[in-house]
Amino acid sequence: MTALATEIYKALRRTIQTKHSITYKALAVLVSKKHPTHQRSPSFHAALTELTATCRENGVPCIAAVVWSASTSRPSEGYYQAAHPRARTDRAKRSAWEREHAAVVSNAAKFPAVL
Repeated sequence: MTALATEIYKALRRTIQTKHSITYKALAVLVSKKHPTHQRSPSFHAALTELTATCRENGVPCIAAVVWSASTSRPSEGYYQAAHPRARTDRAKRSAWEREHAAVVSNAAKFPAVL
């Protein structure tokens, strides 16, 4: 994974130990300590997409499911494209995301230190 994706993973792994969600902005602030970024940066979202693919490859729930927009309390459209490409309707997307989010939260202690 890229350095930014790795740092995002580390931040999310720490986050899910105590909280069930984090906003894109708060996550960007956390990772900016080592890798300056912004919540709307294309490289930030590319790193989240990369992390999603890596989670899939490693057979763990998509940890990016805990990241969402403060205005909608849901992930951005890019999350659904990467994590649930077959979910077409809003209802299907929401259902897929809710299942993934629950899997991340219930398996928080099981995420490896390195993907």
